[in-house]
Amino acid sequence: MRQQSVSLYATIYKRMNNELTNLLPRERQRILSRDYILRIGVIVAVLATVLILSLAVLLIPTYVFLSGNASAKKVNLARIESSLSSADEVVLSERLTTLSENAAALAALSNAPSASATIRKILSVPRPGIILSGLSFIPSTGKSSGTVIISGSSATRDSLRSYQLALQGAPLATSAVLPVSAYAKDSNIAFTITVTLAPLETKSLTGLAP
Repeated sequence: MRQQSVSLYATIYKRMNNELTNLLPRERQRILSRDYILRIGVIVAVLATVLILSLAVLLIPTYVFLSGNASAKKVNLARIESSLSSADEVVLSERLTTLSENAAALAALSNAPSASATIRKILSVPRPGIILSGLSFIPSTGKSSGTVIISGSSATRDSLRSYQLALQGAPLATSAVLPVSAYAKDSNIAFTITVTLAPLETKSLTGLAP
Protein backbone atom coordinates (compact mmCIF):
# COMPACT_ATOMS: atom_id res chain seq x y z
CA MET A 1 0.00 0.00 0.00
CA ARG A 2 2.77 2.36 0.88
CA GLN A 3 4.52 1.49 -2.34
CA GLN A 4 1.44 2.47 -4.38
CA SER A 5 1.21 5.84 -2.60
CA VAL A 6 4.84 6.57 -3.33
CA SER A 7 4.29 5.62 -6.95
CA LEU A 8 1.25 7.96 -7.15
CA TYR A 9 3.17 10.92 -5.69
CA ALA A 10 6.04 10.25 -8.04
CA THR A 11 3.69 10.32 -11.02
CA ILE A 12 2.11 13.65 -9.89
CA TYR A 13 5.52 15.24 -9.31
CA LYS A 14 6.71 14.12 -12.69
CA ARG A 15 3.61 15.56 -14.38
CA MET A 16 4.10 18.91 -12.53
CA ASN A 17 7.68 19.06 -13.80
CA ASN A 18 6.57 18.43 -17.39
CA GLU A 19 3.72 21.04 -17.39
CA LEU A 20 3.84 24.74 -16.38
CA THR A 21 1.34 25.25 -13.69
CA ASN A 22 0.03 28.74 -12.80
CA LEU A 23 -0.53 28.79 -9.11
CA LEU A 24 -1.96 32.38 -9.04
CA PRO A 25 -5.64 32.96 -8.36
CA ARG A 26 -8.02 33.49 -11.30
CA GLU A 27 -8.58 37.20 -10.54
CA ARG A 28 -4.83 37.83 -10.45
CA GLN A 29 -4.42 36.00 -13.73
CA ARG A 30 -7.07 38.20 -15.43
CA ILE A 31 -5.36 41.39 -14.15
CA LEU A 32 -2.00 40.24 -15.48
CA SER A 33 -3.56 39.36 -18.85
CA ARG A 34 -5.12 42.84 -19.12
CA ASP A 35 -1.80 44.47 -18.20
CA TYR A 36 -0.01 42.37 -20.82
CA ILE A 37 -2.51 43.31 -23.55
CA LEU A 38 -2.34 47.00 -22.52
CA ARG A 39 1.45 47.01 -22.74
CA ILE A 40 1.33 45.36 -26.17
CA GLY A 41 -1.17 48.02 -27.34
CA VAL A 42 1.02 50.84 -26.01
CA ILE A 43 4.07 49.43 -27.83
CA VAL A 44 2.09 49.10 -31.08
CA ALA A 45 0.81 52.70 -30.74
CA VAL A 46 4.31 54.03 -30.07
CA LEU A 47 5.72 52.16 -33.08
CA ALA A 48 2.89 53.46 -35.30
CA THR A 49 3.52 57.03 -34.09
CA VAL A 50 7.24 56.73 -34.76
CA LEU A 51 6.52 55.35 -38.23
CA ILE A 52 4.11 58.21 -39.02
CA LEU A 53 6.58 60.83 -37.79
CA SER A 54 9.35 59.25 -39.88
CA LEU A 55 7.17 59.34 -42.98
CA ALA A 56 6.26 62.98 -42.27
CA VAL A 57 9.93 63.90 -41.96
CA LEU A 58 10.65 62.14 -45.25
CA LEU A 59 7.81 64.02 -46.95
CA ILE A 60 9.15 67.46 -45.95
CA PRO A 61 11.80 67.61 -48.75
CA THR A 62 9.21 66.49 -51.29
CA TYR A 63 6.83 69.21 -50.13
CA VAL A 64 9.57 71.84 -50.28
CA PHE A 65 10.55 70.72 -53.81
CA LEU A 66 6.97 70.72 -55.08
CA SER A 67 6.28 74.12 -53.50
CA GLY A 68 9.37 75.63 -55.13
CA ASN A 69 8.48 74.04 -58.47
CA ALA A 70 4.95 75.45 -58.28
CA SER A 71 6.29 78.94 -57.48
CA ALA A 72 8.72 78.76 -60.41
CA LYS A 73 5.91 77.71 -62.74
CA LYS A 74 3.73 80.58 -61.54
CA VAL A 75 6.55 83.06 -62.21
CA ASN A 76 7.15 81.54 -65.66
CA LEU A 77 3.44 81.68 -66.46
CA ALA A 78 3.27 85.34 -65.43
CA ARG A 79 6.30 86.11 -67.62
CA ILE A 80 4.76 84.29 -70.60
CA GLU A 81 1.46 86.14 -70.16
CA SER A 82 3.34 89.45 -69.97
CA SER A 83 5.30 88.59 -73.13
CA LEU A 84 2.14 87.57 -74.98
CA SER A 85 0.41 90.77 -73.89
CA SER A 86 3.35 92.88 -75.09
CA ALA A 87 3.52 90.94 -78.38
CA ASP A 88 -0.22 91.40 -78.92
CA GLU A 89 0.11 95.14 -78.29
CA VAL A 90 3.00 95.40 -80.77
CA VAL A 91 1.11 93.41 -83.42
CA LEU A 92 -2.01 95.51 -82.86
CA SER A 93 -0.01 98.72 -83.13
CA GLU A 94 1.61 97.51 -86.37
CA ARG A 95 -1.78 96.57 -87.80
CA LEU A 96 -3.23 99.95 -86.88
CA THR A 97 -0.27 101.69 -88.53
CA THR A 98 -0.69 99.58 -91.68
CA LEU A 99 -4.42 100.26 -91.77
CA SER A 100 -3.80 104.00 -91.35
CA GLU A 101 -1.29 103.96 -94.22
CA ASN A 102 -3.68 101.98 -96.41
CA ALA A 103 -6.52 104.36 -95.58
CA ALA A 104 -4.34 107.35 -96.47
CA ALA A 105 -3.30 105.67 -99.74
CA LEU A 106 -6.93 104.90 -100.61
CA ALA A 107 -7.94 108.47 -99.82
CA ALA A 108 -5.19 109.73 -102.10
CA LEU A 109 -6.24 107.33 -104.86
CA SER A 110 -9.85 108.50 -104.57
CA ASN A 111 -8.71 112.04 -105.39
CA ALA A 112 -6.24 111.01 -108.10
CA PRO A 113 -7.30 110.91 -111.74
CA SER A 114 -7.56 107.56 -113.45
CA ALA A 115 -5.06 106.55 -116.11
CA SER A 116 -7.76 106.37 -118.77
CA ALA A 117 -8.98 109.89 -117.96
CA THR A 118 -5.43 111.26 -118.15
CA ILE A 119 -4.76 109.50 -121.47
CA ARG A 120 -8.02 110.85 -122.90
CA LYS A 121 -7.01 114.39 -121.95
CA ILE A 122 -3.57 113.89 -123.54
CA LEU A 123 -5.19 112.64 -126.73
CA SER A 124 -7.55 115.65 -126.78
CA VAL A 125 -4.63 118.05 -127.22
CA PRO A 126 -4.53 119.22 -130.88
CA ARG A 127 -1.72 117.55 -132.84
CA PRO A 128 -1.75 118.43 -136.58
CA GLY A 129 1.02 116.61 -138.46
CA ILE A 130 1.66 114.32 -135.46
CA ILE A 131 1.24 110.53 -135.44
CA LEU A 132 1.29 108.91 -131.98
CA SER A 133 2.73 105.42 -131.64
CA GLY A 134 2.78 104.90 -127.87
CA LEU A 135 1.65 106.32 -124.52
CA SER A 136 3.07 105.30 -121.13
CA PHE A 137 1.39 106.50 -117.91
CA ILE A 138 3.37 106.55 -114.63
CA PRO A 139 1.14 107.47 -111.65
CA SER A 140 2.33 109.71 -108.85
CA THR A 141 4.04 108.09 -105.86
CA GLY A 142 4.24 110.12 -102.66
CA LYS A 143 5.78 113.50 -103.46
CA SER A 144 6.65 112.49 -107.04
CA SER A 145 4.25 113.79 -109.69
CA GLY A 146 2.81 111.49 -112.30
CA THR A 147 4.22 111.47 -115.81
CA VAL A 148 3.09 110.51 -119.30
CA ILE A 149 5.65 109.49 -121.93
CA ILE A 150 4.43 110.14 -125.48
CA SER A 151 6.12 108.53 -128.49
CA GLY A 152 5.42 109.15 -132.16
CA SER A 153 6.56 110.89 -135.29
CA SER A 154 6.09 114.40 -136.69
CA ALA A 155 5.79 115.42 -140.34
CA THR A 156 7.74 118.66 -139.84
CA ARG A 157 9.82 120.41 -137.22
CA ASP A 158 7.20 123.17 -136.81
CA SER A 159 4.36 120.72 -136.13
CA LEU A 160 6.50 119.02 -133.44
CA ARG A 161 7.28 122.34 -131.80
CA SER A 162 3.60 123.33 -131.83
CA TYR A 163 2.59 120.02 -130.29
CA GLN A 164 5.19 120.39 -127.52
CA LEU A 165 3.98 123.89 -126.68
CA ALA A 166 0.34 122.72 -126.71
CA LEU A 167 1.15 119.96 -124.23
CA GLN A 168 3.12 122.30 -122.02
CA GLY A 169 0.27 124.81 -121.95
CA ALA A 170 -2.43 122.22 -121.18
CA PRO A 171 -3.97 122.48 -117.68
CA LEU A 172 -3.04 118.88 -116.85
CA ALA A 173 0.74 119.39 -117.34
CA THR A 174 3.44 121.39 -115.62
CA SER A 175 6.05 120.65 -118.29
CA ALA A 176 6.54 118.83 -121.61
CA VAL A 177 10.20 117.94 -122.12
CA LEU A 178 11.48 117.14 -125.62
CA PRO A 179 15.16 116.39 -126.30
CA VAL A 180 16.84 119.03 -128.46
CA SER A 181 18.24 116.30 -130.69
CA ALA A 182 14.72 115.69 -132.02
CA TYR A 183 14.96 118.94 -134.05
CA ALA A 184 17.99 117.71 -135.98
CA LYS A 185 15.79 116.45 -138.84
CA ASP A 186 13.43 118.58 -140.95
CA SER A 187 10.75 115.92 -141.61
CA ASN A 188 9.57 112.49 -140.40
CA ILE A 189 10.94 113.22 -136.96
CA ALA A 190 10.67 110.47 -134.35
CA PHE A 191 10.21 111.94 -130.87
CA THR A 192 9.57 111.13 -127.25
CA ILE A 193 7.99 113.78 -125.04
CA THR A 194 7.87 113.43 -121.26
CA VAL A 195 4.87 115.24 -119.77
CA THR A 196 4.91 115.94 -116.03
CA LEU A 197 1.36 116.03 -114.67
CA ALA A 198 0.23 118.89 -112.50
CA PRO A 199 -0.87 118.20 -108.89
CA LEU A 200 -4.63 118.27 -108.34
CA GLU A 201 -4.43 121.13 -105.85
CA THR A 202 -2.70 123.51 -108.28
CA LYS A 203 -4.37 122.73 -111.61
CA SER A 204 -7.68 121.23 -112.60
CA LEU A 205 -7.77 118.19 -114.83
CA THR A 206 -11.13 119.20 -116.25
CA GLY A 207 -9.82 122.00 -118.38
CA LEU A 208 -9.88 119.86 -121.51
CA ALA A 209 -12.77 118.02 -123.05
CA PRO A 210 -12.83 114.25 -122.32
